[in-house]
Amino acid sequence: MNDRYIRISTTGLVVRDDRILLGRGDWPQPGTYWLPGGGQQPGETLAACIEREVHEETGVRVTAGPLIQLREHIPWNHPGSPSTPHVHRVVALFWCHFVEEPDALGPTVPDDVQTGAEWVPLDKLTGLRFVPPTVQASLPGLITQAGGLNGFYAGDVA
Repeated sequence: MNDRYIRISTTGLVVRDDRILLGRGDWPQPGTYWLPGGGQQPGETLAACIEREVHEETGVRVTAGPLIQLREHIPWNHPGSPSTPHVHRVVALFWCHFVEEPDALGPTVPDDVQTGAEWVPLDKLTGLRFVPPTVQASLPGLITQAGGLNGFYAGDVA
């Protein structure tokens, strides 16, 4: 029996006052950061998915801006990947426009491994434990291009 399947999800890039909005948690190691996001539900647009997911993971309300990256992760092509080994992921990364922040930043519907959310200064981004690392490496360029974003397909990346 083949238990492999494809999961479509979104992540959001939210930048405000030279800070980036990130989720924080204990996967795959304690003190790991990631862009907020998660799986698309049947009947939900990708834009609605990222707006919901950012709110669930951080409490922050956003509106979806342009798609800035489409990437895949096929874990059986990347030995040693900490990802779920049977889930081929397709991830749409959106630039998100800040709308509103709650009195207390934090998840409204936290993931099992999530311990919080925070605004991280952009100059501290490179020193973080971050998943996936390929996204972390691409963030400075994506943030710099914020005014003239052009989406691209990143292919199957680790």
